[in-house]
Amino acid sequence: MPKGLMLFANGFEESEAIITVDILRRKSIIIDLVSLEKELKVTSSNNITITCDKTYKEINLNHYDFLVIPGGKAVFRYHLDSLITKSMVDFFMTNNKLVACICAAPMILGKYGYLKGLEYTCFPGCESDDFLGIYKNVNALTINNIITAKACGATFDFAYEIVKYLTSIDDATKVINEVYYQKSTK
Repeated sequence: MPKGLMLFANGFEESEAIITVDILRRKSIIIDLVSLEKELKVTSSNNITITCDKTYKEINLNHYDFLVIPGGKAVFRYHLDSLITKSMVDFFMTNNKLVACICAAPMILGKYGYLKGLEYTCFPGCESDDFLGIYKNVNALTINNIITAKACGATFDFAYEIVKYLTSIDDATKVINEVYYQKSTK
C-alpha cells in the first residue's frame, strides 16, 4: 500500500487536512501527519490543535510515495517562504511522485514553476499568470503527478482524486460512496 505524508504548519485548514486523512485511511493508505513546527502539536486556522505523528526532522523522504499539503493561512505564513517545504516539493516532483495541494497550497507549486503549461485549480484569487499554468474553475483535477483542488468545499473531491491516483477508480468510488458523498459532476 502507498505511504504518504501530509505537511502541517500553524494555520493549516483543518477540514482539508482531516477529511483527506480520514478518506485515505479508510482505504488503508498510510499517511503520516508531519509537523513543520518545532513540536508535534500544530494549531489550525480556526484554533483546533492536533498532534502530528512526526516532525519533519524525523522523516526520510525516500520512505514516502506521495505528499499532501492542505491550504489555509499556513500557506502564506509558512509554506511559500519555507526552504523545508520547497525541498520536500522538489524531492517529490523530481522523483515523479504524487504531490496533492488544495486551496491556497497550489500556489506553492506555481511559485516553483511546477504548474507551467498545466491545468490546475486553487482557491479563487490564488491563481496567478506568474504560474504560467491554465486555471480551471473545477473542484479538483489530476494532471500527471499533480492533484490540485479548489477549497474546503472540494475536500471530498480532492480525497477522491488522491485515492483514485494511488489505487483505482473503483476503490475511490467505493470509499466516497461509503461516506455518502455525492461527487460533483462538474
